[in-house]
Amino acid sequence: MKELSVEKWALYGAALVTIVLLSVVLQRIPRWRKPPLWVHPVYAAITAAICRLLIPDWIQDELFSPGGVLLVGTILPVYNSIVALCTVSFRDDEVWLQYWITWGSLSFLTEFMDNITVYLPQAGEHWYEFELFTVLWLVLPFTNGAAVVYDSITKPYLTPIAQKLAIKMQGWIQLLLSLVNTSYLWTVWYLFTWLPEEQRRFIVIAVGTAYPLAASIVALGMQADNIAGKTRKLATVTTESLMVTKWLTYWATYMLLFVAMDYLENFVGHIRGFYSLCVFATLYLALPMFDGAEVIFRRVLVPLTGQYETLILRDIWLMKQDILAKLPENKQKNMMTRASAVFAEIDEMLNDKES
Repeated sequence: MKELSVEKWALYGAALVTIVLLSVVLQRIPRWRKPPLWVHPVYAAITAAICRLLIPDWIQDELFSPGGVLLVGTILPVYNSIVALCTVSFRDDEVWLQYWITWGSLSFLTEFMDNITVYLPQAGEHWYEFELFTVLWLVLPFTNGAAVVYDSITKPYLTPIAQKLAIKMQGWIQLLLSLVNTSYLWTVWYLFTWLPEEQRRFIVIAVGTAYPLAASIVALGMQADNIAGKTRKLATVTTESLMVTKWLTYWATYMLLFVAMDYLENFVGHIRGFYSLCVFATLYLALPMFDGAEVIFRRVLVPLTGQYETLILRDIWLMKQDILAKLPENKQKNMMTRASAVFAEIDEMLNDKES
């Protein structure tokens, strides 16, 4: 079992507090949709200078590591995703889903790097420097690398592939759900527990990222096509916008699960039931029959981040949009007037109680 010194606990705690404060600050900075080209080389030069000149070696050892990259690449975006999910606009939902598509793909495709860096520590040092600053490039509002990657690579090249892949994978999932019974589940679980630890970890990550990545890319592509084809505003509720929200909710919850798994496996990863529990938790978040991501989001993450009142306002707005969609246009104004009267009556009742 690995032990962490008091100094490391203090460093991790300070890093977490810094990330939370940075999240609050970045919320107030307008995000550049298409940053000028000169921004990116300037960012690269500044980060290289900071890395070499300003950060002490003892901090670099912890910062440029798998844990440091995971912390920076997860905590700040998760907080921003939760805030986005609680606002009325769907635009910020799209922004952070673009990030999770890029970051999820990068994490999944470079999972093998952790094994390589064990044998090549010098290469690992530079790799984690590159990965950390790439994460910041994706996140920061004045570089907005996630949008750059999405517009340049994901949308033109990966979206058509993801659409076909998502349809096939959805068919496979439905087939498995219809065929699998309790005895089959026990057999699959038994075989899974006897796989080597690295293979069990890979399966957990594949289950949590493969289909959600494809579905997220498809949702963003459909939302973009819907806006372009019908000239809808980004605040308009559509099936496509709700799918974007659904998958952003999933990523906000799954990535916290991934962080917990990545940390706890240092202590209990050798126990055969550990990765089984991680698979079940991932399926609970992803499968529509459980809708676990929405449950965790509303009951845990929203209260923890202090966004409860904001989420209520979003729910009220969504309710309004749903009512308007179901009523003919000539009855909408009257219904909104009556609804306003109901809220006014509630306000009067509350004022009477206070007095």
